[in-house]
Amino acid sequence: MSKIVPLITIAVVFALTTSPALAAKPSACATIQDGTITDSAGNPVVLGYDKWGYNYQAHMFNGYANNYSRPAVPVTSGDSLSMKWSDAWLANVDCNGDGKLDRGLVDGVVNGTSMGWLTNHYNGSYVDGDGNDQKYTDFYKIVWVGPGGDLWGQYHVLQEVYNDTGSGNYRFKDGAPGFGLNDHWTTTP
Repeated sequence: MSKIVPLITIAVVFALTTSPALAAKPSACATIQDGTITDSAGNPVVLGYDKWGYNYQAHMFNGYANNYSRPAVPVTSGDSLSMKWSDAWLANVDCNGDGKLDRGLVDGVVNGTSMGWLTNHYNGSYVDGDGNDQKYTDFYKIVWVGPGGDLWGQYHVLQEVYNDTGSGNYRFKDGAPGFGLNDHWTTTP
């Protein structure tokens, strides 16, 4: 009996502290499963990976880098790109009724601007001037910071790690651990 009380206490504390983080989206939102959300070309957004490499339900892209823009004819070779993003960057629901995935969905309110984080991880290869195969990787961690950001006017590259076997180039930029959301990197309008 004395061991059950602490376990129940822990369970209650966990439930009370995690509910905001696991909160459901507003019930009036359309979901990908509904089949009513479309991309910019009018194609339905589907569950799982689409032909370009997007899985909007899972907040990720895994495919060829040149497919990130969803060209009419997807490319079938080239450097790879893996992207992951937060719900506030691009949600997997439509809460404002425009038939598109919402950007900037925070606490059930859509503001139209991607407010959150995005990671990009490129992997590629090339033939150098001596005819040798070389490889590179480039990783970016990007966060919304509000007006005045040094990237696209509202964003900041929080971290970049670049390695290139051919040139020997290596870059590392680190701002803060994690994504820095809701602290000194982010200013809510």
